[in-house]
This record gives sequence, structure tokens and C-alpha cells, in this order.
Amino acid sequence: MNFSSLFGCVCGVTVMYFALHETGMEMAFFLDKHGMLIVVGGTLAAASISFPFGKVMTLVRVFLLRVLGRNRVDYQGTIAQLLELNRKATSGVTALNESLGAIRHDFLKESVALVAGGVLTEREIRNTLEQRLKTVETRYMEEANMFRIIGRFPPAFGLLATTLGMIAVLQKIGAPDSQKLIGPAMSIGLIGTLYGIALANLVFIPIAEALTERTREEVALRRIILEGACLIKQQVNPITMRESLNSYLLPKDRVLRKAAA
Repeated sequence: MNFSSLFGCVCGVTVMYFALHETGMEMAFFLDKHGMLIVVGGTLAAASISFPFGKVMTLVRVFLLRVLGRNRVDYQGTIAQLLELNRKATSGVTALNESLGAIRHDFLKESVALVAGGVLTEREIRNTLEQRLKTVETRYMEEANMFRIIGRFPPAFGLLATTLGMIAVLQKIGAPDSQKLIGPAMSIGLIGTLYGIALANLVFIPIAEALTERTREEVALRRIILEGACLIKQQVNPITMRESLNSYLLPKDRVLRKAAA
């Protein structure tokens, strides 16, 4: 579980609750079914027009797995694992093949499998892994951009709901006791805008930014794995490998000699 994202979700809901509560009005007043229907329904309709409906539905799974799910990137642990695999490679490809079952990261397992196969050259392994890395990066960024694009829709539909509310208000002008009706009608009409702004800025845009950051971290990790696999293929000495892989990290994050040992 990603506690940072979970904390953000809880904090957002809490802030909205107290903000609405401090208005001094009943919470039920803010539950306007017409505003919800226009904002939520309109956003879903626009998203379905923009993207295949199947992709729109998978965004829930993306949110649960990649935003709320446990996805801490362990650079140091990965480098240490690559160094250990490099040590085993000195005993031959059989030792590498035996290590595949213990590798949990899919990209690392694929990379080691290519090296252990003994068929591809170092250049061919690099080209293959580069292409797979680009494919994953493109797919992950597409998911982030989908959330970012969908985040543009709720404020527009919130404004639509408010416009319809204002039309209803204008119809009441001239009616008996209209001065008593206009104020409450306008406040109800503005709830749609509230829904749209909250949905965009507390849900879709933050999720898009979180996915973008997760993608950057995952791509950086996969680049380390790619370089590590090529170094294993070259059978470089452990010190050269450690320092080469450390070059991808800031000084405070690098694997030290004692930790590698």
C-alpha cells in the first residue's frame, strides 16, 4: 500500500468535508443530484468519446495498482541484485538460469533471461531491452495523459450545470416573491461548478501527476537494469559494474562497497 497517496486521498476528503461544514449549511444541501448527473455523467460521456470505453474502465485498476498500490522503487536493492547475478554469471549461464525463479521484477527477469540464453550479443540485448523499455514508458505515460485529459472535462460540465441553474433563476424573475427565490436558486446552481473543480483538482490531475512520477521512477530503474544486464553479458569486474550503475543515482542513494559486499 502506498501510504503517501492514501494519506493524500484521506486528507483531500477531510479538507473538503470541513470546508463545506464551515459554511454553516447542512451537508445534504451540497448533494445535488442534478449537478452530480451533469458533471459525472458528462465527464464519463466525454471520456468515452475521447478514448475506447475499455481503456476508460481500466483506469480504476490503474489507480488502485499504480497509485495506491505498493510501488516503491528500490534502486539500491536492484543494483545489489545485479551485482550478485554478475558474480553468479562467472560460473556460467546455468547459474544464471537457476537464479531466474528468485527474481521478482519482470523486466529484470526478462533481461537476465536474454543474457542467460547465450544467443544474443551484447548489442542485440541492449537494442531489445531499449525497445521494451520504450514500450513500457509509452504505455505508462498514455495512462497518465488519459487522467490529465479527462481532468479537463469536469470543470466544463460544472460550468454547464451552473449555466442551467442560472437559466432557471432568470425564469423566476418577475414572479411573486422572486427576491426570496433567486438567492437559494443561485446557490444550488453553483454547486455544479463546485463538483467540477473538486473532481478535476482533487482526483484526476493529482492522479495524472502521481502516475507521471511513478513512470519516471520505473523508467530510471529499468535503465539501471538494462545497463546491468549488458555489463553481466560483458563479464566486467564487480567494482566497474558497481560504479557504472551508481552513476545513475545521486551520491546519497548510491550502493557503497560494504553494502555491495
